Amino acid sequence: MEQVNPKSTGIDSLDEFLEHSHRRSYPAKSVIIYAEDKPDVLYYIVEGSVSVLIEDEEGREIVLAYLNKGDFFGEMGLFDEEEARSAWVRARTACEVAEISYAKFRQLYQEHPDVL
Repeated sequence: MEQVNPKSTGIDSLDEFLEHSHRRSYPAKSVIIYAEDKPDVLYYIVEGSVSVLIEDEEGREIVLAYLNKGDFFGEMGLFDEEEARSAWVRARTACEVAEISYAKFRQLYQEHPDVL
């Protein structure tokens, strides 16, 4: 999963992005995204750390990335018309995550094109 840094996106204020998001808390080790979920939400880590994982053919977990405060995840479906998510995302620590639907994010992008 590609990481997007809000500091490099041209957003004048991250607060504006967060105003349009729903904040949710996840305890450590809880799954935030399941592989095969419908990709329709973009996530931003407000606090905490997550792991991005896939399973190999034998069911072993493979860590693709560790993401931390200030990172986005779940963005692949914004750019590809994927039917399902390809990886799990699990909280490594207790996390606060801002979630925004792709539809709401696209609307925000229409109003503020430099959000990307």
